Amino acid sequence: MHRTQRRFIMLMAGALLMLVSGRGQADPWYIQHGEASWYGKQFQGRKTADGDRFSQHDMTAAHRTLPLGTKVMVENQETGEQVEVKINDRGPYAQPGRRIIDLSRAAADSIGMIQQGTQRVRVIVTETPKQPAPAEETFYEVQAGAFEESAEAQKVLEAVHERFPEAYVAPRDGPAGKYYRVRVGPFATEEEAKQVAKVLQRDGHHIFLDELPAHAVPPQAPNPKPDKGNAEKQQTKKH
Repeated sequence: MHRTQRRFIMLMAGALLMLVSGRGQADPWYIQHGEASWYGKQFQGRKTADGDRFSQHDMTAAHRTLPLGTKVMVENQETGEQVEVKINDRGPYAQPGRRIIDLSRAAADSIGMIQQGTQRVRVIVTETPKQPAPAEETFYEVQAGAFEESAEAQKVLEAVHERFPEAYVAPRDGPAGKYYRVRVGPFATEEEAKQVAKVLQRDGHHIFLDELPAHAVPPQAPNPKPDKGNAEKQQTKKH
């Protein structure tokens, strides 16, 4: 074997080890093919790997190696249906040689795989977790959907905007071209974002809660840097 070939193989092996060990960062457009499964009410309320409580109604998923907080697009390879989810848990543990991701019930339902239980999928990283700089503030947003068509996003935005004027559309460049996120926020406190998420879920929206440092707040956000101190004072007054 040529020296250059050996060096290439060693570099690739090292990169894979970093990803599997969890010490590496997921690369944008990292792609994985395999089988998806889903989990639902039997795990409702249990603590996930990121410390939150599992909700079968949130657009979340479990992955064995991707950093917690990574956003991925999951595509049903039979129908082409797609959903963007946030990795907040570890798994799947059954049939690790075949299964690569465990979706919440809501996410599985959105790509039409509830009845069969498992489905061949493509998983593509759309966003890696953003780390705050020292002393940088952290904010919270609620994602109410991700859509390939701008018109679809605008339709959902109109419905959400009736209740929450903080709602906006954030276009993003994805692995298959531009797509559009509908988001509400940013909020200075996690509690405020959770209250919004509950209302959106009652209205039938499939959501996930996102935590992000100030520098990662999308420029389309109506109030990209809310005054955290004032928001906390308002929360105190309410109680």
